Amino acid sequence: MKTQNSKFKIANGNNSKLKIQNSKLPAATIQNSKLKIANGNNSKFKTQNSKFMKIRTGFGYDVHKLVEGRDLWLGGIKLDYELGLLGHSDADVLIHAICDALLGAANMRDIGYHFPDTSAETLNVDSKILLRKTIQLIATKGYRLGNVDATVCAERPKLNPHIPEMQRCLAEVMNTDIDNVSIKATTTERLGFTGRMEGISAYATVLIEKD
Repeated sequence: MKTQNSKFKIANGNNSKLKIQNSKLPAATIQNSKLKIANGNNSKFKTQNSKFMKIRTGFGYDVHKLVEGRDLWLGGIKLDYELGLLGHSDADVLIHAICDALLGAANMRDIGYHFPDTSAETLNVDSKILLRKTIQLIATKGYRLGNVDATVCAERPKLNPHIPEMQRCLAEVMNTDIDNVSIKATTTERLGFTGRMEGISAYATVLIEKD
């Protein structure tokens, strides 16, 4: 079978395979699918009853104020610093951003909805517990973590030396490979509240998937 700029080869067997070869496109294989090709100058095809993995993406953001008299927890680990983040829980801004991204990807509201800052149960709670519960929440809809990519904005303390430990910690909490947890650190070039060292913010994007 031939369509415009494409060659289609169908192999025999119980699981029919359709290979699409094109000089301008990468080769693709579609298995266990019914193929429909529409006539016209621009050939179109779609598959039905295909067993493709479903993926969704999510975005999270959080910010907490730096104050005296609090421990600084970030990425699940305690950092040696004279200031800590203010919050109802341990105020781990990185974990909170990841939780929001996961919940958003699964269309399950946000961290404040599931773990309100008015609850005695979440007072001073270890945010790793919230992250583990968030992974369990998205699992109720059949989703699991694909990967996370996060950025922390802070002038002080310097975070790069601590990133590998954060990755190991969060990978263990989320029961995933460390290669699926990317953490980056940056500053705002002394601009804004983070530049004035009044607080720390974090951004996270995630991919979740289910069969």
